[in-house]
Amino acid sequence: MKCRWWVWALVALTGLVLAALIVFVVWAQTPLGPMPEAVDGLVLWAAYPPSGDVLSGWVGLVASVSATNDGLTTPEDIAQATPLLPAGTVFVTIDGGNHAQFGWYGKQRGDGVATISREDQQSQTVAATLSLLRALATTVD
Repeated sequence: MKCRWWVWALVALTGLVLAALIVFVVWAQTPLGPMPEAVDGLVLWAAYPPSGDVLSGWVGLVASVSATNDGLTTPEDIAQATPLLPAGTVFVTIDGGNHAQFGWYGKQRGDGVATISREDQQSQTVAATLSLLRALATTVD
């Protein structure tokens, strides 16, 4: 079976942030389990929770970073998953970006065509991630 997802756990200041690039976020399969108390933030890069994972009551900080030309995690997918996320979720949409340019793994069947450079898309992704980490720095005791 080909692995189509990566999960990174980042230690940020005194908190723990889970960041994921995935078609469906399967945190139940990670060593951290389903959104434990130890996780203070979640950054979703072209990702959203499966319909059974409702995080709307979770108190951590969440950022959702998506791209307008993503053919795998479409803007419609992100919109449909919005009710599953906390009300304070910050949504960042990268105009002209696609799914493949969130990483370096080349073209993917079904993905849209990017109209911005990989560097531009990844720079915007990093900026959105750093924004969440900065916000977390002001909220973590």
